[in-house]
Amino acid sequence: MLKWQEDYYVGEGIKDAEKTKKRIDAGKVALGVYLVTLSENPGNLLEIIPSYMLIQKSYYAKCPEIIGMAKSKDEATDLAVDIVKNIYGETGAFQVKEYFKNR
Repeated sequence: MLKWQEDYYVGEGIKDAEKTKKRIDAGKVALGVYLVTLSENPGNLLEIIPSYMLIQKSYYAKCPEIIGMAKSKDEATDLAVDIVKNIYGETGAFQVKEYFKNR
């Protein structure tokens, strides 16, 4: 099973977030859905991945924690920007992983 942040962010284009989440968890294709995840690379804050990548079992198994879901790549980019702005506004820092660990 994938790791989802308890109160993950959802873009406006997602009509039924819970249904979409279940579909992705089941390893089915959710066309046009992009996920915002914590980055495994210490040089990056977040990553945006197309949900169809998760039908590959190897990628599914190593997917980082999901903190957001959006209907398009543009919406996912906007969502990632909003997440970072919110964190910076609350903490005054760009410590995204630490923010979600302590949330």
